[in-house]
Amino acid sequence: VMAVSLLRMTLIPAFAGVQGAPGRQPRVAAHVSDICEIVVTCPSVGARTRMVVQEDTTVDAITRRARQALGFDQSFLNDSDFKVYLKKDESTPISGKIGDHGLVPWGPEGMELHIYFDPPL
Repeated sequence: VMAVSLLRMTLIPAFAGVQGAPGRQPRVAAHVSDICEIVVTCPSVGARTRMVVQEDTTVDAITRRARQALGFDQSFLNDSDFKVYLKKDESTPISGKIGDHGLVPWGPEGMELHIYFDPPL
């Protein structure tokens, strides 16, 4: 009995690496996604949020989503009171589709927007 137990213990590790027949390899999509991640920052309070957008996402839609994410979605504030700028150029607010403003896939040089509350006087 003791000899059978020792024989079993020496043979078990020998089969630890045996695998079944290799299965099909999963196919990897060759198409690069058309969605990009951006960061929207409100520099005056230091709040920031990340969001996924597409080239045809409007700056107005980004403003609405950023206001909600950052907690600036009070009903007495209008979307038009918020201005959105490219981080690298805060001289002119942007509008229209985000794809028209140099949208790139997220990375070290990815897109960051700044949002400011700037109601008309």
